[in-house]
Amino acid sequence: MKLTMMRLAHRTPGLRSVARRIHPVWFFKLTLCSVTLSSWFWPHTKKLAQPFREVLRDSVEERKLGILVRRYLLYLRLFKELELAWGNWEQRHRDWIIIDGEDYLQSALQEGKGVILISAHNYGFSKLVAPALTLRGYRVHRGGGGKKEGRRTSRWGKNYRMSWRYLDYKGDYWHRLQLLKAMQTALAGNDVIHVSPRAYRQGEEEMAIDIFGQKYFLDLTWFRLFQMCESPVLPCFAIANTQGEIRIVIHPVLSLTANSMAKEFAEIQGKYLLEHPEFARLWKDVYLKRTKL
Repeated sequence: MKLTMMRLAHRTPGLRSVARRIHPVWFFKLTLCSVTLSSWFWPHTKKLAQPFREVLRDSVEERKLGILVRRYLLYLRLFKELELAWGNWEQRHRDWIIIDGEDYLQSALQEGKGVILISAHNYGFSKLVAPALTLRGYRVHRGGGGKKEGRRTSRWGKNYRMSWRYLDYKGDYWHRLQLLKAMQTALAGNDVIHVSPRAYRQGEEEMAIDIFGQKYFLDLTWFRLFQMCESPVLPCFAIANTQGEIRIVIHPVLSLTANSMAKEFAEIQGKYLLEHPEFARLWKDVYLKRTKL
């Protein structure tokens, strides 16, 4: 595990009180300066940005691409290190986490069927959605890929008690049934479930996501599951703005049928990738044409 200044400051007992005083926006700006210098002089950083550059090279003018590369490197750094700081910064979350479209969420919850929020896999700061909404008073469950508790401890801190619940997805048949039952129980309690469906190299054309000339396809299985749950499904994306704030954007409710739901979400996801490609962690997979994102 790489030792960084953030890890040292936020995980060392004697330094936590000092780190807690650092405003997140200041840290964002300092990190931008750091990654900018690194992109000019450090070979490893240039190598890290290469897949991003190669995929976007033919679609983005060089000057704009240079700006996007620095924002991409900033995002990669922040994505790893915000977990380290969350335990110290969560009490001031309203200073740096903005929620747009919360009225869509509240309106959907009034139906009493719970709500399913869906984000693009490997995009944005989706891991902050569950903790941020929990701090706003919502009961939130985060769907995951069966990560071990030890890994979560290393990411969020051994002394940190998560106020949201994980719904692990391990992939076998019986566990899928258990997951479905857990989701139905949570939704019956009018809770919020947040998941991030993956995209694959093969699929149905109407589920296609255009990623700078390459196509990936959403897995319709997830959307069939959402349809079975009969709860409102809302897209949710978390990105950073130029002021150093995380902006969680909640969109209106999607259609009720699985096919229409997936098609609408594919269009929204494609738009985010086109307008804000710097917030994706999938460019190496796209560059190497791997089977899933």
